[in-house]
Amino acid sequence: MTYLLLFNLALTVFRILYVLFYPLDLTPEEAQYWDWSRHLDLSYYSKPPMVAYMNYAATKILGVSELAVRITPIILSFLLSVLTYLFIKKVFDKRSALIMATLPQITAGFGINSVLMTTDAPFVFFWSLTVMTLFLAFEKNTLSLWLMVGILAGLAFLSKYPAVFLLPCAILFGALYKRDVLKSYKPYVSLLPAFLLSLPVLYWNYRHDFVSLKHVSALASKSASLLDIKGFLEFLGGQALLLSVLPFLLLPLVWIRGLKSRRTGFFVAFSLPVFLFFALLSLFKRVEANWSGFGYFGAFVLISLHLSKSRLLGPAYLLSLALFLFLHFTPLFDHAGLSRLLPPRKDPTKAGIGWSELGSVVSELRKGEEKIISPHYQISAELAFYVKGNPRTYCINLGRRMNQYDLWKKDYEGNAIFVDYVPINHRVLSASDGIMEEREIPIVWRGQEIRRFYIYKLKNLKRVEESMLGHY
Repeated sequence: MTYLLLFNLALTVFRILYVLFYPLDLTPEEAQYWDWSRHLDLSYYSKPPMVAYMNYAATKILGVSELAVRITPIILSFLLSVLTYLFIKKVFDKRSALIMATLPQITAGFGINSVLMTTDAPFVFFWSLTVMTLFLAFEKNTLSLWLMVGILAGLAFLSKYPAVFLLPCAILFGALYKRDVLKSYKPYVSLLPAFLLSLPVLYWNYRHDFVSLKHVSALASKSASLLDIKGFLEFLGGQALLLSVLPFLLLPLVWIRGLKSRRTGFFVAFSLPVFLFFALLSLFKRVEANWSGFGYFGAFVLISLHLSKSRLLGPAYLLSLALFLFLHFTPLFDHAGLSRLLPPRKDPTKAGIGWSELGSVVSELRKGEEKIISPHYQISAELAFYVKGNPRTYCINLGRRMNQYDLWKKDYEGNAIFVDYVPINHRVLSASDGIMEEREIPIVWRGQEIRRFYIYKLKNLKRVEESMLGHY
């Protein structure tokens, strides 16, 4: 336990220093979720409210800063590592517990969730706690454990909608290994606290024409095609990267072996169906690599059990650590002559580059109370965070899908600063009395321009005629 605490302490210090000193601004999603915390609600357009609530608590304590936003995933990662160690040690053995508590921490997927404050950070935390409690509930079948399952599942649902996978996975395991438990009334009692915790989100959606359901449905059907082999291969590549390659290659073996016993079969039931669902979905539409990431908690239990008796343990740690360092410090690819493996335009860290610079320029232009506007919610969210004073910002829809800013009141009339990735839209310009000042900012990362901002200070902007694509 001492070694685990030292490991986590060192990793926590590293992550805090990384947030404080590495030139990675908040990504657009992080900035958006922080902006949600300034408009507390029962739920939001695309996600449940947990990420906003956690941001609200952290920034109330630490103030508005990048560290305040990102301290939550850092703390959750530390806690999950310790709790996982105690659980696996009790259920299996100490060596497997130490591997399970440390190896995932330095894989790409878990590493990202331990620094960036997206919905995945609280979701992976509560999903993992729910899975561990479910294991104990199936083993002991006590009412208190099933009630705890319901509470944790409800918190997982408040974090991200894929928490609904918990129910079919639990039913699948029970049907295969624990039919006697399914015949008891106790598991079904867990549905009550889960439902009660989910009720505010359901009520909010009822009040907003079930906009979240429409959004999730649109994501599931968007860009749908028949047997997209390229998309499937991209999905597999993304999963290999998330798990730092070697653990991913072990998945078929540990899943097959895991089915041989009830205890390991439990973790197969909470990982394999998730993987298969998104793998099949990738044959028909684009699937983002992180969508299936929550299912790998159960998979990593099986991987840890296997590696505890394998000569691949050392290589697994070394490869994971190498990828961990290269993906945290992507300029290393250039210094090592490996730019072709990850060119700047495909570098995922570019999402967090250049926003503080943009905020500084807009702050200089904003002499008074000019409203800040963009046709992209990503820009609006970043400017809300990085412009001096954290002003209210607005997103006007000029033909994109709906977003959270479309649900908030838009009272931006008057002098305004308009920011876009392209020169100003004619509808915006014609709704004003002209341009008072303009700037153009190229954003460079690893020696290449990755985006460009066009900034316009407009005189007396009136309400712009908006239009959406008609989908969510």
